[in-house]
Amino acid sequence: MKKRLVVCLFVIVMAFSFVIPAMANETTVKEPVYGTNEQEISPRTEQTQIYWRNYQGRLQFRVWGLTSGRWLTEWTDLA
Repeated sequence: MKKRLVVCLFVIVMAFSFVIPAMANETTVKEPVYGTNEQEISPRTEQTQIYWRNYQGRLQFRVWGLTSGRWLTEWTDLA
């Protein structure tokens, strides 16, 4: 009798230990997840333009930041 009770309890515990997978409902997202309503593309990196000059017979360059509107480097000799 005791052995039969232990087996029945073991079977009941095993029966409730299996997990039935739940299916997710399909939903439509009306707003972006990140919470912004902007539709414009905004650059995340600095856009640059390189300027060249010949100074006292040496070829030099300097980098202008188009995004920040300032010089990013000093005049640098190429060679």
